[in-house]
Amino acid sequence: MQLVINTPGTFITQKDQCLRLKQKDRALDISPLKVESILISNQAMISTQAVVLALEHNIDIIFMDTYGDPVGRIWFSRMGSTALVRRRQLEAMDNQLGLQLVVDMVARKLDNQLHFLKKLMHARPGRESHFIAPLRAIEKVRDSLPFNNMELESARNRLMGLEGTAGKSYFQCLSGLLPQKYQFKGRSRRPAQDPFNACLNYCYGMLYGLVEKACILSGLDPYIGFLHTDNSNKKSLVFDLIEPFRIFADQVTVYLFTGKKMKDEFFTADQHAVSLNQAGKPVVVEAMNRHLDETVRYRRRNVKRRFIIQHEAHRLANLLLADSGAKRPDWLAIREF
Repeated sequence: MQLVINTPGTFITQKDQCLRLKQKDRALDISPLKVESILISNQAMISTQAVVLALEHNIDIIFMDTYGDPVGRIWFSRMGSTALVRRRQLEAMDNQLGLQLVVDMVARKLDNQLHFLKKLMHARPGRESHFIAPLRAIEKVRDSLPFNNMELESARNRLMGLEGTAGKSYFQCLSGLLPQKYQFKGRSRRPAQDPFNACLNYCYGMLYGLVEKACILSGLDPYIGFLHTDNSNKKSLVFDLIEPFRIFADQVTVYLFTGKKMKDEFFTADQHAVSLNQAGKPVVVEAMNRHLDETVRYRRRNVKRRFIIQHEAHRLANLLLADSGAKRPDWLAIREF
């Protein structure tokens, strides 16, 4: 499981080979065998003994900011990118393989958006007209892929522009499905300007941690991406590889609001931003983890959604390592989400 610590004053220590969570006069012991990762935010503390115990059990520790975005992590020393994979990543940044990988990721993201909107439409008989224009807009962008005989930088810029166009239609459609008081004008990231985006950003933050871990375990360098290549200080590959998996967070957030699970008291707002508070975060974390721990059909097997991310990161590494003359391994076979 993913252990999320978001209550101020929580202290994590070690007790009898267990992780002990202490808060005022309460304590809870958890076996490290049941924990895959620890997410820490909001003024929680962890002892060095607990850190060592986590590392001995291959549990990575992720520190998150107020918005739920990872700001740092501690992982065990056996993790790390291999020299050959890293070299192949650098080579792919400037050749057609890198562009094709980006197109694959964006295409899968668009396919997921189309599938999700159609699923929502079929669940709402009589409201088909609400979905027609957004579906057509996204399908138009999807049909324009892949790019042929285009210079790499131009292709990247065009791809990001098309992705933005599709995203605008997608989120406008989702907004119209929410209770009226929670409808929103568009995507707002940091900071969020409305409850929906505050919730969605927090779910994306949880995904970022999973994607980065998948990259590291697969020998991929999180800082060497193929689409988001403009800043060497950013985890560009994480920003790329999260795209096909954003649907996990999209689904959770939409169903929380359409299912009327979210309440006004779950959010704190000021003149600049809206954010999840201590009442809202546990609701979102529980829903997101429940979704990630559900099994779906993946390559003829039943696999938890969270593990699909790891499998596909491994396939990306194998694809980069494949000989140019050999048949390249397939990847992003995500048919159910």
